[in-house]
Amino acid sequence: MPRSRSTGSRATPRRPKPASTAPSAVRIVDAVGSSTRSWDAAVTDAVRGAKDDAPEPIAVEVGRLWADLDGKSAIRRYRASVKIAYRQPLMPPAVARGARTRARGS
Repeated sequence: MPRSRSTGSRATPRRPKPASTAPSAVRIVDAVGSSTRSWDAAVTDAVRGAKDDAPEPIAVEVGRLWADLDGKSAIRRYRASVKIAYRQPLMPPAVARGARTRARGS
């Protein structure tokens, strides 16, 4: 059966352009979270816990999921180990050189 050429229902939304076009690097931090409700909640806990290290996360990679069991083989606590990616702006080389020159001259 031939495929339909219409993409109306499959159209992907356009991503907004970044606010600034300043150069940046993507950094990654490791975090571990836990929850008594679910693994999803454990991942969310890890991202919230890393807010100081990754202020504006752009992606999360779940590396490992495990659980603590009670004596009856029921899950007591869900745990998740994740890597969180975020963008870190880079200083332009001219600004960095100027700051070093001023520091030496002082």
